[in-house]
This record gives sequence, C-alpha cells and structure tokens, in this order.
Amino acid sequence: MHPTIFRFHGFELHSYGLLLAIAFLVGIQLLLKRGADRGLPEDKLSTLSLILLVLAIVGGRGLYVLTHWSDYARDLGGIFRIWEGGLMLYGGYFLAIAGGIVYVRRTGLSVWRVGDAAAPSMALGIGIGRLGCFLNGCCFGLPSHLPWAIKFPPGSYSNFVFPNEPLQPSQLYLAAAGGALFVLLLRLDRKPHFDGWLFWSYIAMDAVLRFVIDFTRYYDSTSYLGKVGPFPFNVNQVFSAVLVIAALFMLKRLKHAGAPADLARAPSVPREPSRVEPGLEHTEPSPARQDPTA
Repeated sequence: MHPTIFRFHGFELHSYGLLLAIAFLVGIQLLLKRGADRGLPEDKLSTLSLILLVLAIVGGRGLYVLTHWSDYARDLGGIFRIWEGGLMLYGGYFLAIAGGIVYVRRTGLSVWRVGDAAAPSMALGIGIGRLGCFLNGCCFGLPSHLPWAIKFPPGSYSNFVFPNEPLQPSQLYLAAAGGALFVLLLRLDRKPHFDGWLFWSYIAMDAVLRFVIDFTRYYDSTSYLGKVGPFPFNVNQVFSAVLVIAALFMLKRLKHAGAPADLARAPSVPREPSRVEPGLEHTEPSPARQDPTA
C-alpha cells in the first residue's frame, strides 16, 4: 500500500490520482485509435473523453457522498478530497453514459458505434484504476485465510476496521476482471456484430463479475440490503443486477434493429466503371445497402 508516491515541498503525488490519470490517458488513446478505424472524428471523441472523465468523477463521488452522508455532514471539505478514495463506480457509470449519449446525439454520430469503440477503453481504464484503489488501500475485502490474502499496514483504514487481519484483495480481483474483459472484447470485436453489441455485452459481463466479486468486499452496514442465501448483498449488487437486465434488453432490441457493425464501419468507396468492348456489356445486381441505426 502506497497512497502517496512522493512528497516535494508540500506537494504530494497520490497513487490513486496518478493511476486514474494513467487510466484516462491510456483509455483515450485506445478510443481514438478504434474510433479512427470506424471513421469517427478524432476531435469529437477527444471532447467526449473529457466530458466522460468529468461526469464519471462527479457521478462516482456524488453517489458515494450521498450513501455516506454521515461521514461528510460535518466535513464538507472532505467531499472534494477524492484522492483519499470514495468513488462509487455505478454513480460514474450512470452519469457518464447518460451525458455521453446526450453529447454524441448532438454531434450526429451513432451512439452505439461510439459505444462499441469505447468499450475496451472502459474495461482497461477501470482495471488500471482498481490498481490505484489497491495502492491507496480503499475498496478492500473481507477477512480471509486464503494463501493470497493481504495484510494492510498499520494506519490504513482497513487495519482500523479489521486490525491485523489478512483480507481478500478485492481491488486486484476487480483489476484482473477489467484486464480480462479488455482482452476478451478485443477478440470479440474481430467478428461482425450489430452496432451496440460490444458495448452492451461489456456492460453485462462487467456487471456479472462485479456482482460476484462484491461478495468478497467490505462495505459498511448502511450499504447492505439483505441476504442471498448465507451471503449479504449490497446496493452495488442491486445496481449490477439492474445493469444486466438493461443490457440484455438492449442487446435483444438492437439485434432486431441494427446492421452488422463491420459493414457499417467500412466507408463506401465509389466503384470505377469497368471498360468493356461494345456489345459485351453486362449488369450485376448490386448488394443491398444496410444502414446502421444509432
């Protein structure tokens, strides 16, 4: 655990903020590359990336503060100290996706083609960001005696909650899930699919993994809503379940409405008329053109 990378004349570089910055920079470069392959304008994708970054942080922090208001009621300044941890992924998800859809529609681009281009960036960015959670010591797991369980150092918040106990490395599980989804999405994208398929497939798979991994994470008592068998479930798992249902609904809807994304991403090139001898002209039926839906 290294919450602070270094200090210099009062300036502190926090690992959490550093990893978030790296996640954003890597994610935007990947998005621009994939967007270029789909004929999406770089300037609009760059603007979209900045909008998503701001909305993800505001939404993630806002939902965390809302669900932990008692921690901030007497320290309003703490709301802005995001380097200390305290972002709820789904708060950022919902606000960023909603804001992103509004912006993309105003630019006239296909929402789901942009979403397909962005999906691997989202998976990789979240995976890198979770490494920042691990270094910061937030989002830790429950006590465990597994061989890979981790003891955080004295002074960490986890050590205050579970003194000197080995814990599940939930942050690393989430980081590994993000990395695995990143690789899987790149492989799945090699085959033709309708616009929106990759994006909503990512949302569904990420939500399922998050639902499972959350059983290993520590949450304060206010976050728990009940039990699934012997296992308590929390508000984030409710969000996960809602996202899975929404993703399956959108996949079914887009499947019946959309065209294969690989056909949509290839720009049309006018065909040069063939030169044939007089009297030998022939005609060929032109393939039906398919227009992707937004």
